[in-house]
Amino acid sequence: MARYTGPKCRKCRRYGVSLCGTAKCALQRRQNPPGPRPTRRRKISDRGLQLIEKQKVRYAYGLMEGQFRRYYDRAHRGGGVVGNNLMQLLEERLDNVVYRMGFGATRAQARQIVTHGLVAVDGKKLSIPSARVRVGQEISFTDRGKKTGFYKILQDDIKGRDVPGWIDVNRDAVTGRMVGEPGPGDWEPHFNPNAVIEYYSR
Repeated sequence: MARYTGPKCRKCRRYGVSLCGTAKCALQRRQNPPGPRPTRRRKISDRGLQLIEKQKVRYAYGLMEGQFRRYYDRAHRGGGVVGNNLMQLLEERLDNVVYRMGFGATRAQARQIVTHGLVAVDGKKLSIPSARVRVGQEISFTDRGKKTGFYKILQDDIKGRDVPGWIDVNRDAVTGRMVGEPGPGDWEPHFNPNAVIEYYSR
């Protein structure tokens, strides 16, 4: 599946929030959006604001438009609050769960760990970043993953990383388990899923 591979912090500056997840985001040094400064500011329409909110979520999770639209369709069929359903589906992606467990410093790094075949789900290697993780499933490193230099560094780094309440992590064994489903408040507060739903509902 193709994805955006350009400068990550360019999107952070464009939308005014840190989407890359790195500690040294360019947004901290330059608050203005990329490109030449406009001669005059134009008021953004409601449709434009909804598009911005949709793009923020899409770029943060590393999805292309078609894939993101399919997540919306699944969320819409699920019943209940569609915005919460959408964010829950995104949070349950394997690459995001690996990121939430602290195995990766950013979602992009977590995706790379998965695609390189270093992660196992319930003891079996799984290299599909979009795979959905279910409650009770255990995430660990494969035998090949444990032999890498990254794993040795992670054994020390993971001790200082926080994890959300719907995930349980054994920092000594470097394993994690999904003990519940993510809900409102478990994703970044600068995301507005209701605006995303309004964008696609038109």
